[in-house]
Amino acid sequence: MSCTAGGQAMNETLMEVEHTPPVHKRVLDILPGVSGGVARIMVGQPFDTIKTRLQVLGKGTIGAAGMPPEMVYTSGLDVVRKMAKAEGALSLYKGTVAPLLGNMLLLGIHFPTFHKTRSYLEAGDAPGAFTPWKILAAGAAAGAAGSVVSSPTELIRTKMQVSGGLIRAAGVWTKSWRSSFN
Repeated sequence: MSCTAGGQAMNETLMEVEHTPPVHKRVLDILPGVSGGVARIMVGQPFDTIKTRLQVLGKGTIGAAGMPPEMVYTSGLDVVRKMAKAEGALSLYKGTVAPLLGNMLLLGIHFPTFHKTRSYLEAGDAPGAFTPWKILAAGAAAGAAGSVVSSPTELIRTKMQVSGGLIRAAGVWTKSWRSSFN
């Protein structure tokens, strides 16, 4: 055991497990991000769909102007009720595949990028030394790397979330998901 500058006891062998194969270390670096991405989307997707529908077809929006009242959403509960009736309860998960894959990839990139950048910046520092600016820089690098993935997936998700409402508003009924990209 050794002592750090703050007086905390630290066991150097806990900083890195020598017998873990490198491929397992990479998997352990990526797996928390991937599982976090799945949980994030499966819990948050219905709320995001409701928010998007309200922004596009909510009372007082440009999208709702001139539409019959039964096509305009007045609240979050109204969105749930109307979507469940017209499109089925699972429609709250519309557009889930793109962000699900995107968030798995995003956080799978984010975690290792943060870890590698922080390790690079803190090379030569005392073990356990806290350097806020290096952590900030590592977070910025991870965020920049992740934005390459998150921007396109957010565009796809938004187009798919509003596709049913906009198609109904235009008086055109179709089941094709491709129509959301026109």
